[in-house]
Amino acid sequence: MRVEIDHVGFAYPGSGRVLQDVTLSVESGSIHGIVGPNGCGKSTLLRLIAGLESPLSGAIAITGDRNHTNETAIVFQDPRLLGWWDVGRNIAIGPEFGDVEPTMYERLRDFFASHVGLGELIHRLPGTLSRGQQSRAGLGRAFAHDADVLLLDEPFTHLDRISRSRLHDEIEAFWLADRRTMILVTHDIEEAVTLSDRVTVMSGDGTIDATIDVDAGRPRADIPPTDPGIRAAIASTWDALEGRP
Repeated sequence: MRVEIDHVGFAYPGSGRVLQDVTLSVESGSIHGIVGPNGCGKSTLLRLIAGLESPLSGAIAITGDRNHTNETAIVFQDPRLLGWWDVGRNIAIGPEFGDVEPTMYERLRDFFASHVGLGELIHRLPGTLSRGQQSRAGLGRAFAHDADVLLLDEPFTHLDRISRSRLHDEIEAFWLADRRTMILVTHDIEEAVTLSDRVTVMSGDGTIDATIDVDAGRPRADIPPTDPGIRAAIASTWDALEGRP
């Protein structure tokens, strides 16, 4: 599904304007990174796409042929797990309320729990997990929600570097097998470039400075960090963030 953001403006009550005249196209079946300084409206933009907030001006449209049950699924910075449900039930909350058959429910639960490295922990309560494991459960829940557009709001914040790298590979493998549209918000420039087809740079005043194409092959797990396309995209992203032409 393609995401079209057309001259969108937004402000929270009692605050200054968060987003100003934001126009952006996210190609169907692509991974699109968004980076920028704190407070520039990256997370707010995801909430608008998900329909959790409504623009004060402009419009957002998700267009194309529906291939999944739901339009969007979002991964928050805070996993927001239900503490009285075990890990498996938290991950499979979408299928459970989607009325799937019990045998299919269990297969989906086990598949997505294993997909994020929690296959052995499905009967544990969230309070017994590390912050990184809770983040993995939040990712698994979004994957299992069966949505055409996945919105990832700094999903790797609580993971160590090794776990991040492994989950990057898992997410790309998942995307290569099922080309859902993904929008990734992150503060990590290399992470954005390594995972994405394009990277949009936002400025502190809630506008878009640049969108950079990442000219590198797939799977990225097989592409070294010294790849010229990766290095060029990282350099261009830094230039845009620092205001260099």
